[in-house]
Order: sequence, then C-alpha cells, then structure tokens
Amino acid sequence: MFPIRSKRLNKFPPFIICIWFFLLMFNNYSYGQNEIRGKVFSLQDSIPLFGASVYFDGTNIGVSTDDDGSFKIPFTQNNSSLIVSAIGYESVVIDTQNEISVRTIHVLYLQEKTESLDAVHLETDPWSRTKKLGIFRREFIGKNKASLACKIINEDALRLRYIPSSKVLVANSTEPLIIKNKHLGYKINYTLTDFEVKFENSTMGLTLPYYTYYQGYSYFEELRNRVSKRTKKNRENSFLGSTLHFMRSLYKKTLDEDGYKVFYDSFQVPTYRYFKTTHQESLMEIEVLTDEIDILYNDFEQSGLLFEKKFYIDAYGNHTPANALNISGEMSKKRISNLMPVNYKIYENE
Repeated sequence: MFPIRSKRLNKFPPFIICIWFFLLMFNNYSYGQNEIRGKVFSLQDSIPLFGASVYFDGTNIGVSTDDDGSFKIPFTQNNSSLIVSAIGYESVVIDTQNEISVRTIHVLYLQEKTESLDAVHLETDPWSRTKKLGIFRREFIGKNKASLACKIINEDALRLRYIPSSKVLVANSTEPLIIKNKHLGYKINYTLTDFEVKFENSTMGLTLPYYTYYQGYSYFEELRNRVSKRTKKNRENSFLGSTLHFMRSLYKKTLDEDGYKVFYDSFQVPTYRYFKTTHQESLMEIEVLTDEIDILYNDFEQSGLLFEKKFYIDAYGNHTPANALNISGEMSKKRISNLMPVNYKIYENE
C-alpha cells in the first residue's frame, strides 16, 4: 500500500518574514531571556497606540499595549515571527531568529494604512460575490466535519476577484479575519496576506479548483475559560497527521515512532534516506535528496510532498520558507478549521 497523489496542492503560511517598517531609537528598551518589552507609536504623530496587538505568529502567546503604548511579552526561542499590529495601521513583522532584530525591539513606529482606489481591471469578473465567497470558504476553511463548526465573523472585510483569462480567484482582506472555531475551541485572528485558487476545466466541462495557496499571520485565543474533553480530543485529532505534527516529528527524528512511513516511486524506503539533516543552533536544516516523496500516516492517511528547496524546522515544528514545499493529499485537506497553534503540546500541562 502506498500513497495516492491528489491533484490539490496547498502551501501554508510562512513563519519568517522580513521587518516591513520601522524599528527606531534606543530608549525604553528591555530584553531578557524570558521577556521582551517595548513601546508602540504612530509614525505620523508619535502618539502611543493603546490596544495594539503583539503576538508570536501561529501561537496563543500575545498581549495588547497599555495606555502609553508599552508591552511586555513572554519570550522563548522559537521560529515564529513577532507581529505588531493595530487597526488602521500596517503591521510590523520581526524575525525572532535574528538576534539583532530581537534586541532592537524597544520603540516601534507603525505606519497608517493609506486608502487606495481599486485597481483598474481590463477583464470583467463574471462571478457573483456569493459564488466566490463559497469557494473561499471551502478552500480556506476546509470542507470536513471541523469546517461545519468554523465561521468567519467579518466576511465583509474580504475582497474577492475572479480573473477569467488565468482562471484564478484571488482574495485579500481590509482587516484581520476573525474566525470562530467551535470544533477546536479557538478564536483565530488571521491577517490574510495572500490567497489564490487556480482552476482547470474537467472532462465534463466544469471549472474545478486544483491548486490553493494562502499565507498570513495568526493568533489564537481560547473561546472558553475551560476546555472540554471533547474539544481536547478534537484538537488532538487535528494535530495528529498534520503538517505541524510531521515537521515536529522530523525535527525530533521520531517519524517511525509517531506513525509515519515514507515512500518513493511507489515503494516504501528507509524513513530518513532522502532527508539530510543538519543542526544549526535552534534550527534543523533539511535538505531533501529528491524532488518528491509520499507519506503514509497511521497506515491510512496518504499525502505527497513536493520539494523545491532546502528548508528549516524548529522544535515547535515551524518550517520556513513556506514555499520550499507543496503538500497534497490528507495533509493539505487540513485547512484553517483544523489549524492548531504551533506551540500546541510544547508544554507538559497542555
């Protein structure tokens, strides 16, 4: 038995992105092994920004700024970017793997978003918003049991356009998407930076999606103070067999123990034959010695991995760059409705 490839591909959000805007001054700064402090101001008038969000991408570790724009956030070495955002302002994205970037987080200036006119399109969009929104929900949220209990609260913030000549649906958002996931017990704040779905015509003349790509930054909050046993079980099921689980197992070199089998050209091969691993401080560099392998999880869930370049993994299971590989099969079906914080089960009390 070996994995059967699906045509659907999906890339996941990146975890390391360059600083977009401004890191200035050398006052009001404090950095310790377990905490980062700083202040957030408006670039235009230097007014402190109250209630700005400061969080590690893909985690449930986040805080809001005080009246004077100050914040302090727990810090452990990981591969998640630190995101600083506020409504009406461009976000700042800080690479926490860069020691200089981390040590210069003291005073941050956010630039106000400028309202721009919609681009002039030479092609008429033939699809209704209802149709495009339905496709967006299926490709972004997913279409499984978990997706039935997952809802985007502020869909009005979405801007969607279908381009007939290239058969591509693109989307962006004027503000972070607020996603309420009752299945996993999370509220997710998701800043969508890129989204596209590519289509092709089937033999029956239908226009069907075959490739989905999206990226963004996410912050998780608990929906309830107490997590039920059912929700904990749902979280465990979403985590097991996911890209995050696979990457964390690859980092720890526990793929066999965690239920993964590796196939090449339809035949099972020694698990690490095509993975060349090199530790670099807190990261593991992964060089894959072939373009494509197949994965079987728990003798049932089949996925395909198509590699474009070497990538890096940290102990959390963060992998970067996101475009280093394409994912098909069961792993790719776990969309936002199955998305777990990258620090899930890192601590023993979780």
